[in-house]
Amino acid sequence: MRKLKKFIAVLLCAAAVLSFVGCGAENVDEEQQDGKLTVVCTLFPQYDFARTLVGDRAEVILLLTPGTDSHSYDPSPVDMVKINSCDLFIYTGDLMESWAANVIGGLDGNVRVLNVSEELELSAVEHGDDDDDDDVSEHEHSVDPHVWTDPQNAVAITEKIADALCELDPESAEYYREREESYVAELMELDSEIEQIVNAAEYRKIIVCDRFSMHYFCKRYGLEYIAAIDSCTSDTEPSPAVIVKIVNEVNENNVPAVFAAELSNQKVAQTVADQTGAQVLELHSCHNLSSEDFNAGETYISLMRRNAENLKTALGVD
Repeated sequence: MRKLKKFIAVLLCAAAVLSFVGCGAENVDEEQQDGKLTVVCTLFPQYDFARTLVGDRAEVILLLTPGTDSHSYDPSPVDMVKINSCDLFIYTGDLMESWAANVIGGLDGNVRVLNVSEELELSAVEHGDDDDDDDVSEHEHSVDPHVWTDPQNAVAITEKIADALCELDPESAEYYREREESYVAELMELDSEIEQIVNAAEYRKIIVCDRFSMHYFCKRYGLEYIAAIDSCTSDTEPSPAVIVKIVNEVNENNVPAVFAAELSNQKVAQTVADQTGAQVLELHSCHNLSSEDFNAGETYISLMRRNAENLKTALGVD
C-alpha cells in the first residue's frame, strides 16, 4: 500500500508539471507579472504569519480551503502547480504533511522550501490523567505536530518566515523586519494575556470533548487536560469509558464548561453537557478556519484571543 501511494504521488507530480507547462502556466505567469514574491502555505497559521509580514510586497496563497479538514488534505495537481511555481513554499513538517516529501522531491531548484517545525522542540503527547486506567485512555506517546498552538512557537515560526523573505527579497528586508518586530510584540502580548488567565485559576485543567490538538498550548501554560480523542489516532469516536471519565471529572469539580474543537459537530461535547449542565465552548487550534471566519478576516491572534476568553469561563476566572 505504501509503495502504491508513492507511485500515485509520482504520477500526480508528473501531472502537475505537465499542467504547469500547459494550461496552468499562463495563469501563473499572469500572477507573477508584477514581480512580487509568491508564497504558498499549507495551513492557516503560517499563511496568517506570512501575510502579516509581507503586507502588499508579496502574494500569499493558502492551499487548504477554509472549512476543510487539514488531516485529510492531499494536494491536487492544481495545488502542485502552485507549489512548483512559487518562490517560497511553507509547510509545518513531515509529521503534519506526510505528503510533502514526495512533492518537495519533485520541485525545481527555484523554490525555497521552509519547514517551520525544524529546530523547534517537538514533544510526545500523553492523553488523559497519569493513572493506570488503560480502559479510559491509552497513552500513545505520539509526537505532536501542532507546534503553532504555543504562541512562543508562533514567534519562532514568524522569525523563520521573516528570515526566508529577507533572503529572497533583500530589497524589502527592512520592511519585513519592521513588520516582524511589530507582529512578534503582538504575539508576546497574547502569550502574556493567556498566562495571566491561567495563573489566576485554581482549577487548571481543561476538558476537551473532541480530537485533541492543543498539547503545546497546555504545555506552555501548565494546564492539565483530559481529551476524548487522540489527535494522532484514526479513531473518530471516544470509548464509553472515556465519556464516563469526563462526566465524572466535570461533576466532581463543578467544571463550568467543556471544549469542542473548531469545525466539529460537537456531538461528544453536547452529550457531556446534557449529563452535567456544563457549557460547550470552542477551543480553536487554528489548523484551519471556517469560510465565514476566513471571510470575516479572523487571524491567528483573534482566534487565540477567542480561546483566551473561553478559557476564562472554563477555568472560572473572572
